[in-house]
Amino acid sequence: MQNTTYGRTMLLLASCAAFAVFSNTAHAQAVDGPTTVCITAQAAQQPQTLVVVPSGTVFATTPGTEKPAEHTPTALAIVTTETITLTHMQPCMVADASSVVSHTRHWLRQKIKPHAGVSLHAIGEVSGNGVDTDMQDEDASFRDLVHSGALSATINHTVQDPVFLQESDADLPDMGEGVDPAASRDAASDLPSQRHPQAR
Repeated sequence: MQNTTYGRTMLLLASCAAFAVFSNTAHAQAVDGPTTVCITAQAAQQPQTLVVVPSGTVFATTPGTEKPAEHTPTALAIVTTETITLTHMQPCMVADASSVVSHTRHWLRQKIKPHAGVSLHAIGEVSGNGVDTDMQDEDASFRDLVHSGALSATINHTVQDPVFLQESDADLPDMGEGVDPAASRDAASDLPSQRHPQAR
């Protein structure tokens, strides 16, 4: 009887140890990549949810929608360099990415470090020398996710290996009647973080 009890106790301890190792491994894998891409809980609520995020998807901060952390530039952008799949059971997944530099859009950081509370939202995909925000080549459901702000990314580790875009003001999306994108860009360049960029 004592041997049986001892055996069960040892089996339980071994199971607990194995679970702890698995949990630590899963946690390490969860933050192993430079970025984590997620869909919102609402977008992932259906059991059949399946979202393929293609390589080349661009994520950026949106100036004016959130208060940047101290010493954080107001505009940051990254582009995924691998395709990932998000589901109901796995609404978040790590992804390799590169920083995106565009003087027209005022994305100037070649190295993007993690900042608490700062998230980036999908805005389009790299196409040629610019960003295609219409994404007509993608599935309609994916475009809807992007345009509704349901797809986001956070930075886990420094993102670098920049992709340089060669856009002009004519390549930017229409900002509304009477809004000059060049004037908007010039106004942004007056920000202290842009007048005195941090060391790269």
